[in-house]
Parts: sequence; C-alpha cells; structure tokens
Amino acid sequence: GHCKKTYNILIRALREPSISSKPWLLIVDDDTIISITRLRKMLACYNPAEALAIGERYGYGVTTGSGYNYITGGGGMVFSRAAVQFMVSSNLCSCPRDDSPDDMILGICLQNLNIPVIHSSLFHQARPNDYNKELLELQDPISFHKHWMIDPKKVYEEWFLSAAQFHDEL
Repeated sequence: GHCKKTYNILIRALREPSISSKPWLLIVDDDTIISITRLRKMLACYNPAEALAIGERYGYGVTTGSGYNYITGGGGMVFSRAAVQFMVSSNLCSCPRDDSPDDMILGICLQNLNIPVIHSSLFHQARPNDYNKELLELQDPISFHKHWMIDPKKVYEEWFLSAAQFHDEL
C-alpha cells in the first residue's frame, strides 16, 4: 500500500458525514476477499469508543527491543473510530514518503500513540491454499488476500458464502 493514500482515507473517514458516524473503519486491498458477517460478529466483542487496531498482526524488529507490531494491510486493517481520531489528530503520525508501506508506517503510528494492535488469526495475508487446510477448517476465516492463480469467486463460495446474510426486504 501507499502511506499517503491510506492517511487520506483516514482523514476522509472523519470528515465524510456518511462515514464519520460509523464505529469502525475497515481498510482492505482491492484483492482482499472478506466476510462482513464474520467481521461484524468479531467486532461485537470490542468497544469502538476505545482506540484499537485489529487484524493479522506482524512484527518488525520486535526481538531487538526497538521494533513494532503492525496489522498486515492485505488481510484487512480494522480501526475503531477512536483510533482513527487519534491517528489523524496526532503529530506523531506521518508518512516519510508518499509511497512508504502503509501498514508498517501505521504500526509505528499506533505504537507512538500507545494504541493496542490486536491480533486475530481469522484475517489472512495470503490465499487459502497457502495455509494448512485442516487448520483453516477449524476456524471461521474473516479474510483472504491475493487472487494469484485462484478464482476469487470460488474462494468466496468455499469459505464465505455459508456465513453470508442475504436481505430481501426490497
């Protein structure tokens, strides 16, 4: 991802009336497949008034004592409204370059602001076939990333369709 683009999304999420009242902000890549039903179920366990970031947590240099945790962008990054407000209003968060890796730079920002980075193994940075199938069958995945040499529609049908909630009110 590109840092400047993602920061502009955060700013817009606070300024745009149709978005600013929402309790959570989800940022995903254009090749991420996600189950909104499962995401909503998981988010019901958290308070969006608290500053939180949720997703598949990775670490950079954490064993050195000077590293940081971050949410992988490909698997999807979820921010509470409070976290977005802190990140946008803080002078501790900025992009070194417009094209800096957004997920890693946001990780530094979250660390600087003492915003918890909550790991969920239900978000996936890769395709289903990149994981042990028996392990995946023990969980209800929220997301998968990348469409390389796979049919995203088949991934949706196999992993997410059963959880989908359909509406026929209209």
